[in-house]
Amino acid sequence: GYIYVTNYGSDSVSVIDGANNTVIATIPVGSMPTGVAYDPSNGYIYVAVSGSDSVSVINGATNTVIATIPVGTWPEGVAYDPSNGYIYVTNQYSDTVSVINGTTVIATIPVGTWPEGVAYDPSNGYLYVANNDPTGTVSVINGATNTVIATIPVGSMPTGVAYDPSNGYIYVTNYGSDSVSVIDGANNTVIA
Repeated sequence: GYIYVTNYGSDSVSVIDGANNTVIATIPVGSMPTGVAYDPSNGYIYVAVSGSDSVSVINGATNTVIATIPVGTWPEGVAYDPSNGYIYVTNQYSDTVSVINGTTVIATIPVGTWPEGVAYDPSNGYLYVANNDPTGTVSVINGATNTVIATIPVGSMPTGVAYDPSNGYIYVTNYGSDSVSVIDGANNTVIA
């Protein structure tokens, strides 16, 4: 029942007890932590540490860092894929996504320019990666094969990505065009 918050300016992760909304621990990680995701299969929390080009792995049972995984340059977004148990990390200045199994990088996937946000769609097993360059695209990764199967044009400088299970849509915030693109996961097209 804990919430993990990355503190970009403090090089740490705060652990909040959801039962009483208090900080119960502060975990030192590398420089400038950003994205964070939880893996229920092993109880680990994966933190993208942008300034250290790594991912810190926190054991949720002890709230300690148990591994530091080198990834690409400036990791940002983190997502968990329950269908294969892998963690996907966007490397903004390497234009890649690192695929982590446990504490090991098992694949590096080339995507678009400046990948930032990432979200998982359980209805099709795909991961949607917002490529933050001005042209604005979303790379679609098939989690079964760890390959890019589509590139979807969206607004300028997309950053955040979220999946809505009630309708199967993916919502992408476009920082550069002050809009949100709505992608239908059934056919990977922008519908609004």
